[in-house]
Amino acid sequence: MGRPSNPQTRYFQRTLSDPQRMILLAAGKGNLCRGFENVLDLYSEAHNKGFRPDMPLSFLSIGRGTTNSPNLEKPVRDDIRE
Repeated sequence: MGRPSNPQTRYFQRTLSDPQRMILLAAGKGNLCRGFENVLDLYSEAHNKGFRPDMPLSFLSIGRGTTNSPNLEKPVRDDIRE
């Protein structure tokens, strides 16, 4: 990796591995920048619910929706990026 991170950093450049690129493309419906923003939104939501970096991902308890879900009409977020 490049230089050590700094909280004052405004721009950063990173070479993505193929799996990382695929994740961001999926999160952004084919747009890397939008995918990066969506991943940041997802972490923000997890952090607000108490998740911290040293915790196991199982803490998130992400459920699996079904067609019989009672929340089918209610989006997870009201401000979904398109």
